[in-house]
Amino acid sequence: MVAKEGRRSERRRRRSGCLADALRLQLEACREDQGFAAIVVSDELGFCVAHAGGDGNHEELAARLPMLADPARRPSLDENEGGVHGPWAGAAVATFSIAGTRLHACAVKQPDAAPQTIAGGAAALSRVASGFTRLLAQ
Repeated sequence: MVAKEGRRSERRRRRSGCLADALRLQLEACREDQGFAAIVVSDELGFCVAHAGGDGNHEELAARLPMLADPARRPSLDENEGGVHGPWAGAAVATFSIAGTRLHACAVKQPDAAPQTIAGGAAALSRVASGFTRLLAQ
C-alpha cells in the first residue's frame, strides 16, 4: 500500500501544462507500470502523435500502426512480409476515437520478455486511451 501511495505522489509531480509533454508523460507512466519497451500512438495516416521508450524506431512503428490495427489489412501484411516481425512482432495494438479522430496505440514488449507479457498490453492500452481522452478534452 505504501508503494502505491508513493507512486501517486510521484505521478502528481510528473505533470505538465504542455499537452505534448502531458501525453508523453501519460505514455511513460503506462510503459513503466507494465514494463513495456515502448508505447506508440499514431493517427489514421500513420503519423506519430506521441511515444515513450523504444530504440528510436517509433516513427516506423507509427507508420505501420494503421495497417497493424486493421484486421482486413493485417493478413496481407503478414503474407507480404513473411510475417509480422521486428519490434512489432509481439505488440498489442488498439484503436480508439477522440472527437471523431481515430488513433492507434501499440505496446511493444521488452525483447527478452515472456510471450505472456503482452497480455497486459490490452489493459495498458485501455489506460492510454482513457488518459488521452481526458487530456485532449481539456
